[in-house]
Amino acid sequence: MIEELISLGLEYYEAKALIALLKDKMSLDELSRKSGIPFGKVYSVIKKLKERNIVSETNSRPKLVYIENASEVIGRLIEEKQEKDKELNEKLRVLAIEFDKAKNRSTKFLNIGVNQEENKQIQMRSFTEAKEEVLQIINIHHKPKSNRESKTIWEKEIEKAVLRGVMFKSIYPKNTILPKSLQELNEKYPHIFQIKRFDTDFIRTDIIDKEKVLIKIVQPDPMQFGGILFIENERLAENLMKIFYEFWEQAD
Repeated sequence: MIEELISLGLEYYEAKALIALLKDKMSLDELSRKSGIPFGKVYSVIKKLKERNIVSETNSRPKLVYIENASEVIGRLIEEKQEKDKELNEKLRVLAIEFDKAKNRSTKFLNIGVNQEENKQIQMRSFTEAKEEVLQIINIHHKPKSNRESKTIWEKEIEKAVLRGVMFKSIYPKNTILPKSLQELNEKYPHIFQIKRFDTDFIRTDIIDKEKVLIKIVQPDPMQFGGILFIENERLAENLMKIFYEFWEQAD
């Protein structure tokens, strides 16, 4: 368990102290003996853990150090690690984009489409790259009968994704008639391919695996194509997921 706690951002002796205190409250002297932390280091180790609200201490004499709630402490360490990972991922993606841009190369982290052919290719990423979940906001400008060639290809990829276990939650406008293939998916796999109805003019959005986002600028006129963006960014995905679930709760 020491390696796992170190991976969550604790130092070696901090991890040893936490493991010992998860079992029982104890004095600094007991903690030193039971954890193997040199007595000269115990005070500074506990001081750091107290500053991070990981451990507490009693007002008794001698003072006893203890963990108030194991699951809360571990949960907070996991959340802190996830936030640091997000920040690191963002920095690395920005660096990769800059390197690709300098060499005039395309980048998977920020994919931009400005015509129908690019739209077709980029939209496919939502379905082919999804591993666990796709959340879709289909707005009132959606025209299921337009551009049927591309939509038929996407519908087949959605079916493939569903068959490999990808969960779809899709919000469609109230009066939109679903293509037959999607109706059948909803009937055969209602727990995996879920549809709700809600009218919104919010931007057309796919959120893939809580880390990738597709944004499509859809016009009232189906023949006008504004553009499409595919962005890998957990924070953006998190923000859009909040909006999605607000709509999902209101939807029929």
